[in-house]
Amino acid sequence: MTRGAAVTRGALLLAASLAAWGCASGPGPAARQPAEAPERPPAVAAPAPPAAAPEPAPLPDRAQPPWSRAAVTPLAIGEVERGRFAGGPTWRIGTRRGVVLAWHPPGHRPRQAGVLIYLHGYFTTVDQAAADHRLLEQFRLSGRDALFVAAEAPAWNGEESVWTALGPLLDEVARRTGAPLPAGPVVVAAHSGGYRTLLLWLDDPRVQEIILLDGLYRGEDQLQAWLETGGPASRRRLVLLGDETAAKMEALAAAVPEAVLLPRLPPLRPGLDARARAARLLCVRSHQPHMAIVERGEALPLLLQGGRLPAAR
Repeated sequence: MTRGAAVTRGALLLAASLAAWGCASGPGPAARQPAEAPERPPAVAAPAPPAAAPEPAPLPDRAQPPWSRAAVTPLAIGEVERGRFAGGPTWRIGTRRGVVLAWHPPGHRPRQAGVLIYLHGYFTTVDQAAADHRLLEQFRLSGRDALFVAAEAPAWNGEESVWTALGPLLDEVARRTGAPLPAGPVVVAAHSGGYRTLLLWLDDPRVQEIILLDGLYRGEDQLQAWLETGGPASRRRLVLLGDETAAKMEALAAAVPEAVLLPRLPPLRPGLDARARAARLLCVRSHQPHMAIVERGEALPLLLQGGRLPAAR
């Protein structure tokens, strides 16, 4: 059947139907007005397809350098290993956010002592940094009276910080060790990529001193604002050691009045002079390369010794 024939037949059938309807309805108006067509709902644009999720960062090959090769004993969540180091108690704590290591020296006085939180850099974990960098020995060499805590931090660019706030970390340490948190200043030291977690803690008023070991890769404005928020009478202090980040460190030193810039680290004895100890912003050019800063174990004890933490007995 051709299209024209189909149209003609459809028209005849429609006419016959209308005639039959008119007959069955009885007498009425000669011409019946057709009912108004119902309004069509407004057209709704089809939702845009969801944006494609970004490709996850490929997992690193942790069997290749420079990843730490130190063996690690697994620790269950809630498990606490107690030990001794240099006459003081140690705690290795299993948490949902990784291992936390804590130690304080003998003769520890919680009412006067402070707290040091150490955040490791990339290519390692808390346990591996403790072994490779001899963290407890570095804490001991500082001669400071503090509860020393090493917490998990990102080990590569694709890993997020797990301790996004300082409070839960301190609460976990107090609960698992059973030891009172010291009443003195809280100092945060971070190497390299540990700066990423450190920046998340700047709004915690307990933090009085920050020591950044070649980690000023970004966050200069945040750190300057943190330093200057309390005004000249503030006890806040920022210490920067620069190798790869020396240029950014020196630019920040130029922007902060009365900053002290040292050409290199002095030896542990006699340590920092009075001017460097009193500086609210102390910047030191490192004579050691990036990884040697923590591997040789000289910088952290020296900078802790000249900072806010009180001396041990």
